[in-house]
Order: sequence, then structure tokens, then C-alpha cells
Amino acid sequence: MFVLRRHELIKTANITHVISVLRLPLDKALFVNFKHLVIEVDDVDDENLIESFATSNKFIDDALESGGNVLIHW
Repeated sequence: MFVLRRHELIKTANITHVISVLRLPLDKALFVNFKHLVIEVDDVDDENLIESFATSNKFIDDALESGGNVLIHW
């Protein structure tokens, strides 16, 4: 999540929303300036990501409709 500390890069890219796709403790302070969605999954071959598509797609659509951009990290 080092990219969230690069404030000029985030500002230039107009990042307003962040999706975290992982199962790790996160430093919540990094996300105070963003709308944030956490999709908790394990990094294994048989993880079912499809069940998260409706939620993540809505989150992305809402971000884009509001004029923002989304950073997705895993």
C-alpha cells in the first residue's frame, strides 16, 4: 500500500475509492481520505472471487459515476 503514501500520484490520478482484495491487517489510517471496500480472500487457487463481483462492480460504478477513480490492490 505504499502507493497510498504517494499523495501527488494519488491526486494526479484522482483516486477517490480503494478496493483491497486480501486478508491482512490493514493500516486504516491509509484509507481515511478514500471510500474503501475490503474483499477478504485468501491468495489460493480455489478462492471464489466471483461471489464478490456484484459488490465490487457496484462500488466501481459508483466511483466512476461520481467522477472519481478506483485503485485496486491485492
